[in-house]
Amino acid sequence: MSENPYRKAGYGQGSVEIGKKPAIVIVDFQKAFTSEESPLGGSQLITAAVQKTKELISLARQENLPIIYTVVGYRKDKKDMGLWPLKVSTLSEVTLGSKWVEIDDELEVKEEDVVIVKKMPSAFFNTDLTNILISSQIDTVIIAGCTTSGCIRATAIDSFSYGFRTIIAEECVGDQGVEPHRANLFDIRNRYGDILSNSRIISHFTKVIN
Repeated sequence: MSENPYRKAGYGQGSVEIGKKPAIVIVDFQKAFTSEESPLGGSQLITAAVQKTKELISLARQENLPIIYTVVGYRKDKKDMGLWPLKVSTLSEVTLGSKWVEIDDELEVKEEDVVIVKKMPSAFFNTDLTNILISSQIDTVIIAGCTTSGCIRATAIDSFSYGFRTIIAEECVGDQGVEPHRANLFDIRNRYGDILSNSRIISHFTKVIN
């Protein structure tokens, strides 16, 4: 049997691990993607991921980790949408001030949390996220949210590119389709970061405390 080409090329041979000062970044768990009423929503993968993210948020509160949410939202005249209307026309309905920009009711946003509005897939692109992380001396970004093949992947690549240890909370990310979800987790694991279950993330903090 021939050698796995990924292994032969050296992909996925190491891990970045959780550093000394992590932050939780929750990408686009807003009603546009979590509500069954939305043309972009209704995915069982995303619904399940929202529920598991509540567990991650509880850990973050307990450990005093910064929690940063992102949402996408656009002007009614679409002037800030770039080429989105040509590729995903339904995003035109995700207008600033509408219910579709609201974070899912299952996730309790507190005053100390940061909420960032973005326009493009990556949570880093043309936002204050990099500045917020650097000024807080964050070295690790633990990512939850949706969608795995779009905004999660883009955020993970930029996180890695900016030199942050990049962790995907495996049960806390979702997509409209199982195949792209799995394929992109595979690729992120091999190239950009670690894919960890909630139990492994919790175990890490338990060991640090002990």
